[in-house]
Amino acid sequence: MVKAAFFDLDGTLLDEDKRIPTSAREALRHWRAQGLRTYIVTARSPRLHITLGWSEEEFALFDGAIHSNGATLRLEDGLHHCCLHPEAVRRALKQVRSCQGAEMSLHMPEDGHAFTFAMDEQRLARWQLKPENVLPLDENAISRTLKALIFRSDLKEERPPLPAWLGERIAADCEGLAHVLVTDQGRTIQLVPLEAGKLRAVEQIRKRLGLAREEIAVFGDDLNDLEMIAHYPMSVAMGNGAAQVKAAAGYVTVANTEGGIAQGLRWAMGEG
Repeated sequence: MVKAAFFDLDGTLLDEDKRIPTSAREALRHWRAQGLRTYIVTARSPRLHITLGWSEEEFALFDGAIHSNGATLRLEDGLHHCCLHPEAVRRALKQVRSCQGAEMSLHMPEDGHAFTFAMDEQRLARWQLKPENVLPLDENAISRTLKALIFRSDLKEERPPLPAWLGERIAADCEGLAHVLVTDQGRTIQLVPLEAGKLRAVEQIRKRLGLAREEIAVFGDDLNDLEMIAHYPMSVAMGNGAAQVKAAAGYVTVANTEGGIAQGLRWAMGEG
């Protein structure tokens, strides 16, 4: 029987307005009342109260969270971090600076951020940052990076994909130093510490809980979810997910905006 479930956010738990649909909220509350433990597993930082406007109502739906693709864990005893290898950050930064239109952000503990571009008031508002959150892109920032994002046009939804060669070169340069993930239909490249990754973080929590692999359910949609989706037999891919993720999943539910979380939970809990 499944005793803990892990949910990606964007494209999985969140709808197009970046809200948890009513059907998903009700399903989470129902199964938590039956003893199911629930966790977030996302590329997003712990700033959900700022970036998504979450209140205690949303946080109360979960027992903990995996952030920044596994670089940060929020558990009962606080936050746990692991950082990227500084050389991986340096090599990726060199490639970004050789690609016209590409930008890069470094995310650090305690809400620190560094960027390859200047942050004016408009950009600060878009990133929901305060001036004191923005740090120089120097060796201090590079040595403390939890996650690096590469993108163009300041992460606007309508931005075109990055050139394929950029992801290929960064992956080659950072082999053995970091995980390199191409997500959002090629619009974003993410660097994750070798010691992190969603699967490794889920495994850390699974072992802390003393659960078997078959007692874990995972939900996802994008390529940074693929490793964990392929690892667990009780894995759910959203109907709106990437083809590779759906092919690897134990179950493919309907789209996240059509009640996919509720349907997937019924399957995982043996009622679907």
